[in-house]
Amino acid sequence: MKLEDDFIQVNEEKKLVTVTVNPLVFPIDLVYNAAYLLMDRSYIILDGSPSEKIYVIMKPRTYKGDLVDLGRMFYDELVASAFHAVQFVRNKEMREALMSSIAPATESCDCGDENCTDNKNKGATKDDEDDEEFDEKDIATIWEDKFGESREGDKKTK
Repeated sequence: MKLEDDFIQVNEEKKLVTVTVNPLVFPIDLVYNAAYLLMDRSYIILDGSPSEKIYVIMKPRTYKGDLVDLGRMFYDELVASAFHAVQFVRNKEMREALMSSIAPATESCDCGDENCTDNKNKGATKDDEDDEEFDEKDIATIWEDKFGESREGDKKTK
């Protein structure tokens, strides 16, 4: 079993921490994600080979804690990124089912033509059509002029 020292090396003199990542366990896109999440706390340099060994070299930017803890935080973010990636793949079918129930991709236009690709009338109702037919004068019409006098309590007193 490997020890933490095999994955996190600290250079106190240069104020650097180097994290070694096995790309067979954590692919490069997860390393990018973890690095991005720590960019506000440290400067980050990536080196190595995405197929053999990846080196993440970090120098504190705003982080004031222990350098070993900075390396541990990188691994925490790496594991969290891996978790989210796995959940994303596992939930793919559910996301697709939800999206298809919201806006079916195969639904045709309501004009009656099966080959119509115009989605303007898709799902239109009678109420929607009434909303489209309005008189532009109505926009600037005073409420009382359009609907009559309101109740006594609603009138403004001068």
